[in-house]
Amino acid sequence: MKCLLLLCVLVCSAVGYKILCFHPIPSKSHFHLVTGIVHPLVKAGHEVTFVTVFPEAVKDKSKNLRVVDLSHHKKFLEYIDMSDPKVTMTDVQMLSYNLSVSLVQTPAVQDMMVNEQFDAIVTEWFFTEIEAGYAAVQGVPWILLSGNVYHSQVEQIVDAVRSLPILPGIHSRNQLPLTFWQRVQNTLFYCLMSFDEWRSYSVFKAEYEKHFGAIAAARGVPLPPFEDVHRNVSIVLSDSHPSFSPAISKPPNVIEIAGYHIDANIPDLPKDLQDILDSSTHGVIYFSMGSVLKATALKEKTRKELIEVFGSLKQTVLWKFDETFENLPKNIHVRSWMPQSSILAHPNVKVFITHGGLLSTLESLQYGVPLLAIPVFADQPHNAARSVQTGQAVQVQYSPDMAPKVKEALFELLRNDSYSKKAKYLSKLFKNRLNKPSELITHYIELAIETKGALHLRSIVKYYKWYEYLMLDQALLLIVVLYIVYSVLRRAINVLTKEEPKKSSKKKRD
Repeated sequence: MKCLLLLCVLVCSAVGYKILCFHPIPSKSHFHLVTGIVHPLVKAGHEVTFVTVFPEAVKDKSKNLRVVDLSHHKKFLEYIDMSDPKVTMTDVQMLSYNLSVSLVQTPAVQDMMVNEQFDAIVTEWFFTEIEAGYAAVQGVPWILLSGNVYHSQVEQIVDAVRSLPILPGIHSRNQLPLTFWQRVQNTLFYCLMSFDEWRSYSVFKAEYEKHFGAIAAARGVPLPPFEDVHRNVSIVLSDSHPSFSPAISKPPNVIEIAGYHIDANIPDLPKDLQDILDSSTHGVIYFSMGSVLKATALKEKTRKELIEVFGSLKQTVLWKFDETFENLPKNIHVRSWMPQSSILAHPNVKVFITHGGLLSTLESLQYGVPLLAIPVFADQPHNAARSVQTGQAVQVQYSPDMAPKVKEALFELLRNDSYSKKAKYLSKLFKNRLNKPSELITHYIELAIETKGALHLRSIVKYYKWYEYLMLDQALLLIVVLYIVYSVLRRAINVLTKEEPKKSSKKKRD
């Protein structure tokens, strides 16, 4: 009997679980985020379905990995320039809503939802809660990936919001500790976001019932109420680590996996780049503004001024840029694609000029490279401010006239070795872990499946109404009790003070 049980366990382990991972956001950085989840699951032997905007970029050809084409989502970024200061949070939220609706309307996705059974669903947090429907109609654990450091909007999904009075918001440039007015600003921004979420709730609920109601009917299962599932998250995989994001209280189902997208085995550099890096005796400056920022965002005047600045340096400059230049100085090398991790891992790299995206920031931590941060949008200003505060970065404001400031910042970073020393110290903290992020990913997703939702790890705050865990009901009871005591005492005093004059008047008559 024991042998039979052992055989069953081994067979189940060999087969693995069926896990569905979604990547609906048309951004290469978000592709890397979800790929970082897919890869260890495939390696662990699980049968993974990867729905992605960039199917052509999937390098893993394992038999247990199925790729579903979602490339039609690329059209959503054709009409929005994230570097444009006119782009508002409302625009980003509308983008996220359109992506969510388009995803659930995709025929291949609908077919999978109706005709297949998965063991877990992995989605990325991006301003909507419509994605709750995938795990709900399948009746399986929902794994939520947070591609930012742990922040209040994710925190409220799995716990009480404890960070509001002590941590700057995810889109804030404020540094720690927060001043009084910065904390007021934090609270106001959170209240505005909460109001917007309250307004959006009915919209998300309607889309959930419309699309997933049809899927549930086709599967022959009841659709759970939206209010029961829209925050029914089993595990949050957070791209955070205390070496970068401040340490705060979290429930046990929030797992910090920062740097998980970085390949433990550093890929070899192409020979031409290897030769350039090896021969740069004065060091190398690597310049990349990420994958979302379009080349057209840098004006011609700005490009020429930056080339003039870089050309005046004795260091070699590797510049990732979508367009080519003519008559470049000999020390500047421009490519449309660069193997970023492999470059940053090279000992001759002295400075990384970056937009401050979280993945780039974490890669600089992994390899101990100081930053010149030029943030543009989203969480980049927050990441840049945090890097400055930790002592590994200098920040320059993104503008058409930024070249002189870039030059000053480069001189500061190159002549002051405190930035390099701090970057290397933070790198040691970042890499000093008991478990690899990839091991945590597979362990906790498997745990969520095996325990049917990891209920034992979830915060008990979710059993209470918001006014209960804030103890407002108890405060109300205290106010009522105090009011009753006050009323009784006041009436008693009034009675006593009214009787005394009667006694004194009686004495006068006697």
